Amino acid sequence: MNIQAAKSSCKEIIDKAELLKAGKIDKKAAVSSVENALSLIETGLSLNPAEKIESSRAEPVIMPAVSAPIAEEKKAKAKKGKFKPSLSIAQKSRYLEETNLTRDMLKDFAEKKKKRIVSADRVAYTLYSTNEYGKFANRFFEPLTIKLTSMFGKELQNFYKDLRASGIKVLSKTYISMIFLSSVIAFLAVTLLASVFYSAPNIIIQVLRGIFIGIIGAGITAVVMYFYPSSIAKTKETAIKADLPFVIINMAAVAGSGAKPISIFKTILSSDEYPGLRDEIKKIVNYVNLFGYDLSTALRAVARDTPALRFKDLLDGIVNTISSGGDLKEYLNSMADEALTTYKLERQKAVEQVGTYSDIYTTICIAAPLLFFVTLAIIQTMGGEIGGVSVASIATIGTYGVIPLLNVGFIVFMSAVQPKG
Repeated sequence: MNIQAAKSSCKEIIDKAELLKAGKIDKKAAVSSVENALSLIETGLSLNPAEKIESSRAEPVIMPAVSAPIAEEKKAKAKKGKFKPSLSIAQKSRYLEETNLTRDMLKDFAEKKKKRIVSADRVAYTLYSTNEYGKFANRFFEPLTIKLTSMFGKELQNFYKDLRASGIKVLSKTYISMIFLSSVIAFLAVTLLASVFYSAPNIIIQVLRGIFIGIIGAGITAVVMYFYPSSIAKTKETAIKADLPFVIINMAAVAGSGAKPISIFKTILSSDEYPGLRDEIKKIVNYVNLFGYDLSTALRAVARDTPALRFKDLLDGIVNTISSGGDLKEYLNSMADEALTTYKLERQKAVEQVGTYSDIYTTICIAAPLLFFVTLAIIQTMGGEIGGVSVASIATIGTYGVIPLLNVGFIVFMSAVQPKG
């Protein structure tokens, strides 16, 4: 083998090593080319085994970019599946005893962790879906709806805001068409039922009375559907208010780990611990992942439509912090402290209110009935009546009617005034 051929083979080896190091060639192809070049050099020089050994000692061929990764890969494959670190039964028992844990606790933790990983990888992103009832309503009432919204656009602004805040996945014009259709259906159904079940000496009077009752039924249906989004928005606001302090604390913890701002909301969404805020967080993630908005635009859009003022302030603060280049971790920590303090004060206020309501309950539902029955007993001994009604009848009505209704009413009142969560 001449010197020129040897130089060419060596140059080929160096070129292949450089290409492999740059990631421009496959490992197998590079190794095959290098081995062929070395074989040509060895064959051309006609070295015997002893000379080959001495030559390798004198001038070793160094190819870390080729041989080292292959060796490491083979070494890893050789070790794979053979070494499985484990603890003995005695070691496991001693570890559980020292950490005050049980096997059930570890099992529950492993299941929850697995569930969170799966839910984090498979977050369902949703869009508005077709509403068949809405399509049917638009077919008949869309022209009337368009005319009405163009005439009373300013008066309907609060309705539009409540509809967006409620999270009902129906367009405003479609929802108004649905109100018209539901009112017509209610009118026909109530008119028919009233005409059939309420008879009159004259058929005309019977029909007219049925029409009048049907108009009342249609009006009630329209009013209920008009204010339904507002009711849903208020319920949603209460749920957000209950979960918000704990969500802020979780967000502050995630921000403290150095995660990206959008990852904070994805982490909250992947957990099922905050159902009150799930729809709002999902909107943010949808705006970023589906519609391609930047995070600041998505936060502004959700803050504009959310029914909870505190959550709106939080999102606006995050936008301002990101836009001004501030420390998001510090901001969320301060908001978490403020939210937790507010939560404690609200709970303390609720406890004080319960004390006041307990005094009211004792007066109205315990002391007043006792005084009432003592008075009835005195009247009974005198043989009198109250308004022409016997004392026994009044006592029966009070025992089985008034007192149970007072207790039920008080329970409903307490459920309404107490904070949720």
